[in-house]
Amino acid sequence: MWLSGFDLQLAQDEKAVANFLASYNLDYDVESDLTVVVKQGEEIVATGSLRENILQCFAVKPELRGVGLSAKIVDYLVQAAYDRGYTRLFVFTRPTNVDLFKSLGFRLLAETSLAALLEIGTPSIQDYTRDLAGHAVSVGGSVGGMVMNCNPFTLGHQYLVEQAAVSCRHVYLFVVQEERSAFPFSARFEMVKRGTAHLPNVTVLPSGPYTVSLATFPSYFTAEETTHARAGAGIDATVYGKHIAPALRIDRRFVGTEPYSPVTRIYNRTMEEVLRKYGVELIEIPRLEIDGRPVSASEVREGLRADDYERWSVLVPETTKEFLLSPEAAPVIERLKKSRGRH
Repeated sequence: MWLSGFDLQLAQDEKAVANFLASYNLDYDVESDLTVVVKQGEEIVATGSLRENILQCFAVKPELRGVGLSAKIVDYLVQAAYDRGYTRLFVFTRPTNVDLFKSLGFRLLAETSLAALLEIGTPSIQDYTRDLAGHAVSVGGSVGGMVMNCNPFTLGHQYLVEQAAVSCRHVYLFVVQEERSAFPFSARFEMVKRGTAHLPNVTVLPSGPYTVSLATFPSYFTAEETTHARAGAGIDATVYGKHIAPALRIDRRFVGTEPYSPVTRIYNRTMEEVLRKYGVELIEIPRLEIDGRPVSASEVREGLRADDYERWSVLVPETTKEFLLSPEAAPVIERLKKSRGRH
């Protein structure tokens, strides 16, 4: 039921919302597109936010839980998302909120001790895995899976794919589709396709919204080494093990060792623990080194920012070099020079 004396409104004071969330050990996402609060008089007693098609940052004052405040906020945000043209919505939340969101029509995708991911609308994860199964190749022996951002595609990436291809009868390489990187997905996908064209047992696929996305692993796109990063890594790995690996009969997941990124190290360790439960072995491959240093996409980006051809050109295959020297790459590189983001 909805009690009188409560006022649902758009948040006007982000600092007040952040303070309210902090009192429940929650962080406010300053990149939220829309935040609503429920006020009782002048006091915030509940809040929730929308970022693209993701519902997040929910909190309700403990003594008012169960009176319908959460449902009212969710209804408002879902309608706002639909009005913006989204047909599939996600909520990344605490496990204690799972029953609430299920009662509102959301479907549970993954749950760990730290977090849960649910969705509502279409296309659903069943639609996604059905499409994935259409790419399945009937082979005997081990089937490998890889997920890469490739921002841009380097000799290091190519080496990892080649090592996986030698170890398996077939390899599915997912390119992160989320548009949070310097190089757009279309460019990254094309670089990967060209850079792996010599490997007949490798299928390159877009990751979709269920692998290293803003919904499944938001901390991947920040520099946070926090509980939130561990929660996201657990959810992302659970979705992969529970839904994606079975659709393609993947029994091995390949990753490179991670000397630089704390978040990626968290992801690798969490994956190892989670995927084991689903019969998927995590295999860590030592990173390719040139002159004693691991090849990294971030080093390529730094070379591009500095207009240092000698610095970046030795780190990428010819296929990537051709793209980076093409007119198509020029605006991307110009944007890169103005940005200092992690990706």
